[in-house]
Amino acid sequence: MSFVDMEKAQVLMQLRDAHYAFPRAAKLREGFEWILSDYWSKAALEAPFEARGLLVTGPSRTGKTVEIAHQLSQLNDGSTRMPDDRPVRIASVMLSGTMSWKDLGMKTLLDGLRMESRGKMTQRKIWNMVSFQARAQGVHGIHYDECQHIFPRSADARKMLLDSFKTLLKNPEWPLMLVLSGVDELVEYVNEEEQLAWLLRPVVFNEIVLASHADQHELNCLCYAYSEHVELDFANLSSLDFFRRLSIACANRWGLVIELLIDACVEAKTRGQIALSKDNFCRALTKKTCLPSGYSPFSIEDYERLFKGEKMFDLWEKQRSLMHTN
Repeated sequence: MSFVDMEKAQVLMQLRDAHYAFPRAAKLREGFEWILSDYWSKAALEAPFEARGLLVTGPSRTGKTVEIAHQLSQLNDGSTRMPDDRPVRIASVMLSGTMSWKDLGMKTLLDGLRMESRGKMTQRKIWNMVSFQARAQGVHGIHYDECQHIFPRSADARKMLLDSFKTLLKNPEWPLMLVLSGVDELVEYVNEEEQLAWLLRPVVFNEIVLASHADQHELNCLCYAYSEHVELDFANLSSLDFFRRLSIACANRWGLVIELLIDACVEAKTRGQIALSKDNFCRALTKKTCLPSGYSPFSIEDYERLFKGEKMFDLWEKQRSLMHTN
């Protein structure tokens, strides 16, 4: 007997294959076009140069990683080429904790360049190998995700790390574009090194601000886009009251809204509904956060007093942590 619910899996596949183009995606693309155009023009002159980079920041679960990955998949598809006719490639490395520059070099080799270090190597040899392999493989840049994690408490140690990032941009043999992404505290770290900050263009991913008519409109478009993708009617929920409930349930994070929206659509489709209801969102949320069944911002009249954005975020994160642990 199969453990795959094919009906549910098919709906999930449809929804997860969808990509909603937020206005911020255009700003991120402008940033990529800026660093790529700058790199191409300098590389064409065949003289030593320094590369530029992006600093992409915003609260957790606002969609930074997903949007960067989406645009990198397009950038790495071979259609963008450098003056030597090699296709542009930017590799990605996910970071999860404080590490030395040597450790970062080893992780860059393994995760970004798919190469293992050879025996005991010094920090210098590891980063020389990163440069050599990047050039040999045609890797023109590195995306370091969750970059705030690697910064130590010591100001002197942070300065060494920031200086080292700067050397990657300025390497005369093979300058690397950098995309550093993470939460807002990453901006504070980068700003400690003025030259590095000047070489990185900031791109900010904000939380949902329902007082903004633009965000109200964006939530409406987002919900309609996903529901229509699987032929569900969203019209009965299209109201400011529902968007307030949705924003609180998802701690004002765009990424969590998409996650909950997908689960609610799956819930509705597997029940044979033709329209989404608050009950779909309520059931999806309580399963996701382990709230008592039927108890959520979608079902309680006094929801603004009983549910607070940051506490809801903690519930989401706690459940995600439990899933990863298990």
